Amino acid sequence: MFRLQSSLTAKLFAVIALTATIVILSVAIMLTLSMRHGFSLYLVQGELNRFNDLAFALAEIHDPENPGWPEFAAQPGHWRRFVGEHFQPTGLSRKDAIKLGGPPPGRGDPLQIGTRISLLDAMERPVVDGRDKSSIFVKRPIYAAGAEPSSKPIGWIGLNAPRGARDATDSVFVTGQYWSLFLACLLAMGLSTVAAYVLARQFLEPFKALEGGARTLASGNYSARIANTRRDELGSLIDHYNALAEDLEAAEAAERRWISDTSHELQTPLAVLQASIEAVQDGVHAPNEKTLAEMHGAVMRLSRLVSDLKTLSFTREADFLTTKHPTDLGEIVEDAIDSIKIRAEHAGLTLCSHVDKPLTIDCDHQRIRQVIDNLLENALRYTDAPGSITVSAFRDGNNAIVTVDDTAPSPPADALPLLFNRFYRAEESRSRKHGGSGLGLSICEAIVTAHGGTIKASQSQYGGLTLTVALPYHRVHDG
Repeated sequence: MFRLQSSLTAKLFAVIALTATIVILSVAIMLTLSMRHGFSLYLVQGELNRFNDLAFALAEIHDPENPGWPEFAAQPGHWRRFVGEHFQPTGLSRKDAIKLGGPPPGRGDPLQIGTRISLLDAMERPVVDGRDKSSIFVKRPIYAAGAEPSSKPIGWIGLNAPRGARDATDSVFVTGQYWSLFLACLLAMGLSTVAAYVLARQFLEPFKALEGGARTLASGNYSARIANTRRDELGSLIDHYNALAEDLEAAEAAERRWISDTSHELQTPLAVLQASIEAVQDGVHAPNEKTLAEMHGAVMRLSRLVSDLKTLSFTREADFLTTKHPTDLGEIVEDAIDSIKIRAEHAGLTLCSHVDKPLTIDCDHQRIRQVIDNLLENALRYTDAPGSITVSAFRDGNNAIVTVDDTAPSPPADALPLLFNRFYRAEESRSRKHGGSGLGLSICEAIVTAHGGTIKASQSQYGGLTLTVALPYHRVHDG
């Protein structure tokens, strides 16, 4: 149990936790890259806002007759000095920046503006290209002096993004963002780990219950059930387990009844035979014809009972039915009627028949004949004289129907559903004195079911019992 639990828990925990970790790390990496790109873009946009004086100065010296500032292309050093004179480090005017103590323009380049800035003409072709390239390049337009912003630019100022943080403040900000993201990832992975463990344990609980139930079934206790509060596939599996346990419990109870009933049925003829033998041995009875007839009757009853038990046990075998062939059910019924006519006359019973022919079905001829013989034998044995037995065979839709009706007595209405149970008898009218094994109708039901048909019992209009058999009709031979 521990190995099973540990194995499933570990595997489920590993799968869920690993998936969550991969997702969290992937999101963290994408956020980091996006943060770096966004921060760099933010810095570049902020720096471009400081180029107002530079843009105005470039507009003032622009020559419409000779556009594109060719003097800067011919003298790059002149461009760097020009930028230093007109760049606003603080975003203020040159005059105000100097008053507030800002670094005077043109003295040093701590932000590497000179290597990152570019000057483009109206066609966005480089006039002076910055040396430090990056994946982020932002530009702002330069308009002619006095021109409207909606007019066409005379050039462009371009700036590449800086590499990394610009100063101590920027470094603190970026580092703080990275630490916040790192802590968020740790928290998310911790929560996902706890959730993975809880889910793995919860997912394992039904399996633990099923394993315990299987052990209970293996020990022979079929009464145990598993409480089911789930509505998913595992809940369906628990329902199937409970149904299996219920079926096994019913099968065990049926097996106990079967053994008990079989022992009881065997006990009566054995007791009669034993008493007769002991009476002969003790000299109480002479071994005359009467005594031997009683002993022979007991042996024959045992023989019939054993034969019926054997037949009934075979109904669960895969080869219970031999190969089925198209057969005329009407002929089977007529042959069975002919075989009991004389016995019916001697018993004071009238035998009537209404048989349609041909009435073709796919069947095992021997087994279907056994069904008809059992039905006729049942009617012959349990019908009082003077009385009658009526046999009918006809087609009804897709079924071939055989009915056996007899006259009184009739089993009670509440006993009709029980007639096909093994060893069941309606003791009031159809008692053991008639010599039946109590298995005839059970055998009939098993054979008919194996042929895909049905058999049922009802009270006859003649005052006795009606047994009705329905078998699938063979369409190919429909005449």
